[in-house]
Amino acid sequence: MTTTIDTDQLTDTIQGLKDAAASALQHESVEDFEAFERYVSEVDTFIREVQQSLWANDAKATIRRLEKGEPITDTDREVVRTFLISDAQRYLAHENNYQDWIKELNRIVAELGRRVNTVDRNSIADMRGIIKDAVRLVPDIRNYLEEKCRVEKFERALDTPDKASRELLVRVLREQLRSGSR
Repeated sequence: MTTTIDTDQLTDTIQGLKDAAASALQHESVEDFEAFERYVSEVDTFIREVQQSLWANDAKATIRRLEKGEPITDTDREVVRTFLISDAQRYLAHENNYQDWIKELNRIVAELGRRVNTVDRNSIADMRGIIKDAVRLVPDIRNYLEEKCRVEKFERALDTPDKASRELLVRVLREQLRSGSR
C-alpha cells in the first residue's frame, strides 16, 4: 500500500528550484548562488520527506517483521534500501562526471609536475590557481567514492542481518518515519 502525495506541492517546489537556478545563473553572483545552495538543500529535504511518506506503510510492515525476527523479504530489503541508501544508489546512477573528474585530476597533477621545475613569481601564482582547482575537485571524487562504499557496505550488511543489525534497522526506520530527516 502506498501513500499518495500532493503533486501540486512537488511541482511547485521543482518550479521554484528551476526559477532559483535561472536567477542565480542570470546574475552570477555569490549571494544568488548562496541563496540557491540553501534552496537546493531545502528541496532535498522536501523530496526525501515525500519519498519517506510514499514508503511509510511499507516501512511499518518491515519494522514489524524485523522485530518478530521473521525472514527479510525482497520487499523489506527494498524498503530498507529506500530509507537508507537510495539517495546514494541514485546519485551513483545519475552522476556522469566521475571519469571527467579523474581525467581533470590527472591533468592538474601533471601540470603541477611540469611547472615545478621553473618556479618564479608568475609560475608560483599559476601553481596556486591550478592547485585551487584540485581543492575544488578532490571533494567531488571523494564524495562519489564514499557513496559507492556506503552502498557496498550496506548491501553486504543486509545479506545476513543478525539480531543487533535488525534492532538497528528498526531504530533507524522508526527515527526516519518520526523525523522525516536523516
